[in-house]
Amino acid sequence: MASTLVALAACSSGGGGPISGVEPSTTANTAAPATTVPPPPTTTTTAAPSALTWRAKAAAPTARQEVASAVLDGRIWVVGGLTAADATGKVETYDPSSDRWAPGPDLPIALHHHALAVFRGELVVVGGFLGGGSNLYSRPSDRVLALRNGAWVDLPKLRRPRGGAGAAVVGDTLYVAGGRDAGLLVAPTEAFDGVSWQDKAPMPAPRDHVAVASDGRALYAAGGRFLDPDRTSDAFQRYDPARDTWTELPVLPTARGGLGLTMAGGRLVAAGGEDASHVFGQVELFDLAAGKWAPVQAMRTPRHGLGLNAVGDAVFALVGGTAAGVAPSSVLEALSGG
Repeated sequence: MASTLVALAACSSGGGGPISGVEPSTTANTAAPATTVPPPPTTTTTAAPSALTWRAKAAAPTARQEVASAVLDGRIWVVGGLTAADATGKVETYDPSSDRWAPGPDLPIALHHHALAVFRGELVVVGGFLGGGSNLYSRPSDRVLALRNGAWVDLPKLRRPRGGAGAAVVGDTLYVAGGRDAGLLVAPTEAFDGVSWQDKAPMPAPRDHVAVASDGRALYAAGGRFLDPDRTSDAFQRYDPARDTWTELPVLPTARGGLGLTMAGGRLVAAGGEDASHVFGQVELFDLAAGKWAPVQAMRTPRHGLGLNAVGDAVFALVGGTAAGVAPSSVLEALSGG
């Protein structure tokens, strides 16, 4: 099972608009090396949903939300996000084996609502919104950054700027789906082969604040919203790269944006999220073999804009907003059957 997760989250803000089809960027950057793809981490989670329980873990050093997170070398990397003041470029890592946090190399820019994936053994940050704008969504980014030899370097830019999207790896390709370009929803899926970004089939019912994960064979997209926190989605879809097609799956039991999504023990785990006035603690599992959703114990602390990642036999819910809008926290909780 693939444990890499990119979760994007919601902050309350009104608005609406058409779907974006921006012309591609022409700026060239250094591409990632074409290295051998490492095997994805695996978990051994087999506990029944009713046996899974949330437990508190060491609080994060930095309270934030609208983060991106991923697992690399057994550690969970939490990158960027919103603090109470503005966006941050801070990077911190959490080691589940020791229940300890450590600093990482900070981003060269402050970002929120960006995506993060592990691509060819490197952390790769995709898109997002820059801090310091007239509103949270006024400065979308098309920048793509990889952590290489302890420093962040630029990769080829996205074909269009977008934040509130999700990204994950299938095979030897990095995919990004959903998101918004300021007041426009972005429809096309984009794929990066290590050299350039290419457009793929558009996401049905494009939305931002969507959660995306991979099982190593396909991309899954859950929830989100249509620019407005009053208009959340229960959509759940599968993207098949081999056929370049999207397929509708059984809808998410709880419509929300800003949730987390990850793979654990052959199940997709969806947790948290928000709408215009509520923050959700709901946690639901989708069994890929059975094709059904099942509820599990809710998070102890409802949050949106959180990181959600599987390591070993546990799923970790990291930081996130505890109230609708901007309300960053340092909470860390783990879901397991032990």
